[in-house]
Amino acid sequence: MPSRLAVMLGVVAVLAGACVMPPPPAGGADPNAAPRAAEAAYVGPGPYPVGVTTLSLGDRDVEVWYPADVAGIGSTPAESYFIRDFVPPAFDALIPPEVNPPYLTDAHRDVPAAAGPFPLSLFSHGAASYRLQSTELTVHLASWGFVVASPDYLERGLSGVLGSPPAAPKSDTVVAGLAIDAVRSAGMDPLSVLSGTVDGSAVYPFGHSAGGGTSIRLLGRSDVDSAIPMASGVFPLSLLNGSTVLPAGKAITWIAGLQDGIARIDGVRTGYDFTPGQKRIVELNGAGHNNAFTDICEIGEGGVVQLALATGLPIPPQLLTLGNDGCAVPPFRDSPEVWEEVQHFVTAEMRYRSGLDPEPVGLGDAVLASFDDVARYDHAP
Repeated sequence: MPSRLAVMLGVVAVLAGACVMPPPPAGGADPNAAPRAAEAAYVGPGPYPVGVTTLSLGDRDVEVWYPADVAGIGSTPAESYFIRDFVPPAFDALIPPEVNPPYLTDAHRDVPAAAGPFPLSLFSHGAASYRLQSTELTVHLASWGFVVASPDYLERGLSGVLGSPPAAPKSDTVVAGLAIDAVRSAGMDPLSVLSGTVDGSAVYPFGHSAGGGTSIRLLGRSDVDSAIPMASGVFPLSLLNGSTVLPAGKAITWIAGLQDGIARIDGVRTGYDFTPGQKRIVELNGAGHNNAFTDICEIGEGGVVQLALATGLPIPPQLLTLGNDGCAVPPFRDSPEVWEEVQHFVTAEMRYRSGLDPEPVGLGDAVLASFDDVARYDHAP
């Protein structure tokens, strides 16, 4: 027989679903009426080459990508990163020296910036991850005219879950605020490569998995009017008890994989249904938790998890499940095949919200003719 606690929890869940009612549709401009509604304008790279620099917050770093001056690239090589740089020393000692595959990005370290200022976006990584986890997306966004900051959330990061948490833990919104302040300060520093590059009047957050929750919480800031959570959902009970707040008058674009076994699609749909402001939802077929949103499945031969398994590392089973969701092909799609949908919708939404596009571009229903993997796209208005 079910325990009394289980019955009570079931009753609470039913009541939560019954008592929380979806809000009425928000008003605003219909993206179908825009002149370029059907144009998949942001699939490819933008007009700017991309620079990258690293800022320090003392106990952690912030990676910043920015539009670069094409004349200043010269012979500066494209930047690579190494996943083992983000594991604790004790864990790193278990990895054979030859197992260190680089991940090549299309950004160049500390090259001169293009003439700005450019809108400021903040990316938040997921659990058991690291600030560079989604360079395919952050570099893409910078090429279309954004300064993109991505701090280390050490409290939930890869190093922390492998046994090396930060000495002084901070909440995710505090970390995000420190990163925003650091980038704004660098933009006003005449000695910084970011000097004159940052329009800090508003911030445009987006995030993956647990980082999607961070982006939602940042809607509580007065300088944030929109957010893009990816592979991140909510539960009705969290809306009822106030642990999740979807503010009125603020826009949210939800992007998710239909086959995500971590952030299941029902929770993403709940987030969309109960968003009171302008909203969109993009559901991707062939996408799990990682392949459409991160670099993780493309690192080494078969992704981070396959790399760990090949070296016999003692990875907890739950981390293997988290890191491998979306990486097996089939049933999932190769990452490059589903990156382009995410890159387009994130860039189109952010350019519209920031004013770089005065009207929505590629956010009408007819844009779906350009994409094979979008199973659902809805919006209000």
